[in-house]
Amino acid sequence: MKKLIIFLCLASHLNSIAQEKVKNFSEQIGVTASTTAAYRITGIDTIIKNAFTLAPYFRIMHKSGLGLNYTINTIVSGAKKNLFMQTASAFYEEYDRPVNLNFSYTHFFFTSNEAIPYTPITNELHGYIAYENLWLAPAVAASIGFGQDENNRTQSVINLAAGATHNFNFSTKNIKEADIAPSIFLNAGSNGYYSFLKTSRYITQSAGNKGFLKSKGRGRRNGNGGTTGTTTQSIATAFTLNNIELNIYSSFKFGHFEIVPDWSIFVPVSADSQLSAYWQLKLGYNFGE
Repeated sequence: MKKLIIFLCLASHLNSIAQEKVKNFSEQIGVTASTTAAYRITGIDTIIKNAFTLAPYFRIMHKSGLGLNYTINTIVSGAKKNLFMQTASAFYEEYDRPVNLNFSYTHFFFTSNEAIPYTPITNELHGYIAYENLWLAPAVAASIGFGQDENNRTQSVINLAAGATHNFNFSTKNIKEADIAPSIFLNAGSNGYYSFLKTSRYITQSAGNKGFLKSKGRGRRNGNGGTTGTTTQSIATAFTLNNIELNIYSSFKFGHFEIVPDWSIFVPVSADSQLSAYWQLKLGYNFGE
């Protein structure tokens, strides 16, 4: 809670500066729609199903590329319709240059929503670099997640992605700016826990990938402050190749409004995994544009 208060104070300070120097800051509010793997109780059984989520957010960024983002994540389907997580991020990003950069630190504030699987991963360091001078731009991304488990022991995971992308940019009479960027990535990592890391959320948040969830016993306190019908327990997984990701990211701007669809298919590289997909849709309003 202390970290959240500090973050909100920083956001308020940046907002007051933005009102004085509008040209130096950009502000955006919006909502992101997506899904996540969640518990669903049917009779005496607890199963994993995809739950529909909505995440309102506020974002402010200085022209230097530094910024802050705050998000409220809620489940809006199934029996446990409720807030399950808040996130606060500090980031730096730089685009439209030979080298595109995106670095961030995010803290995850989980609530007591029993539908969300256990995870000790409450922090993320993320980085993305792409060299845009080539038509097929090579790109790499990395996420390091860490936190403390129920016994106050530090737990961590790491995920890496490497591949290539190309951005098609155009505009029309009605569309101020449009970007469509297909890409292909090879994902690798140690996914021992359910998490919201940027380079593994498509893997662990799909109900089709249950390898990170193991049921042993009942009533164990979960990582979000509540109790679940079955225990979730991570397995110490070695760093390994996970899948090949085929992704299409797009962005369309209409005046102040922005629509950002993002969709991926994951082709497994091991026999014990299965084909899966993930999508999210962001709707944003940009002030001052």
